Amino acid sequence: MDSGHPGTDNTIRVEFRPLAALKKRLPGPGKGSAMVEAPAGTTLSEFLARMGVDCNRSLVVLKNGRYAPPESELVDGDVVSVFPPLTGG
Repeated sequence: MDSGHPGTDNTIRVEFRPLAALKKRLPGPGKGSAMVEAPAGTTLSEFLARMGVDCNRSLVVLKNGRYAPPESELVDGDVVSVFPPLTGG
C-alpha cells in the first residue's frame, strides 16, 4: 500500500487516520496513520469501504480536518480521519 512514491495521474495517496477502536483498520504496522494509494477519482465513501470501514455505522468522518459528504472526491495528499462519535456526560 505504501510504495514511497507520490500519486500519479491514475493514483492518489491519502493519509488514513482511524482513531479509537477503528485503529485496527490500519494497514500494516502503523503508528496511528498510514499513507494509502487509491485510484484517482475515489470518493470518500469508496475509500472508507476499501479500508474496511462500515459506512453504515454512526461515525465521525473528516477530510482534511473538516466534515465532507461521502460522495466528495479525494485528491492526492488528502487526510481522512474516522472515529466513533464521542459520548459522555
